[in-house]
Amino acid sequence: KMHFHELIVVYLFHYVHCFSRNANYLKPINAASPPDYFDWRDLNAVSPVKNQGSCAACWAFSAVANIESHIKIHLGQSLVLSEQFLIDCSVERTGCKNSTVLKTFAEIVYQFHGVLQESDYYPYSDRAEECRWNGINPKPVPVIGFRRVFPDEAVMMKYLYQYGPLSAAINSASMLNYKPNTIDEPTEERCSSSPDALNHAVLIVGYNTYVSAEGRKTPFWIIKNSWGREWGDGGYYYLVRGRNACGISNDVSFSFVD
Repeated sequence: KMHFHELIVVYLFHYVHCFSRNANYLKPINAASPPDYFDWRDLNAVSPVKNQGSCAACWAFSAVANIESHIKIHLGQSLVLSEQFLIDCSVERTGCKNSTVLKTFAEIVYQFHGVLQESDYYPYSDRAEECRWNGINPKPVPVIGFRRVFPDEAVMMKYLYQYGPLSAAINSASMLNYKPNTIDEPTEERCSSSPDALNHAVLIVGYNTYVSAEGRKTPFWIIKNSWGREWGDGGYYYLVRGRNACGISNDVSFSFVD
């Protein structure tokens, strides 16, 4: 197994720029106000944390985690889908290099018409391989659409509560030194919110607000990462909410399953 500091050197060398300016935004919904606290893990709707290792395929892990959650929420099925399938069979032959979650969703919906289960392909190998799917069989698990969410954290809360976890691009600079069981409150200088600084993809599964003994309130996102359970809080990351920290609201999307 590659140690975390080694993973970071390899991962940032590849530099995954998970952002696209071309997708249409999904406008705010007129839903009831979401509760003060919500976490899809409480409803057993989040699949286990995975480890992308030295392969810079955050886009595949974020997209697959999103689809796994939405299948559980909307279809009641617990499936393990294949990141390796996406890495190997991407039309652009992206492999362990640059791509975006939105491009991945587009390929899944319009090219593959879904995602293969891990049991129907090959286990994750931490590297790009030749595509071993013939385009017909096995049949992919259907994914029928995807949408990009309006870049506003209050809107994101509504969509997360109403539909399910959200894939998000993020500047990972502050994640590299994250201390478990803390809420990360990086300055703009330490972790730019610029769209051009986005270099990683994660899954937002919930939100909460921490209240200190002095009464100071710190709202935060609950974020599933793909650097293994040894990183962060069992693979999770808590990021301050409401100030677009590290660009968390710039590029947010989710899938539709059937």
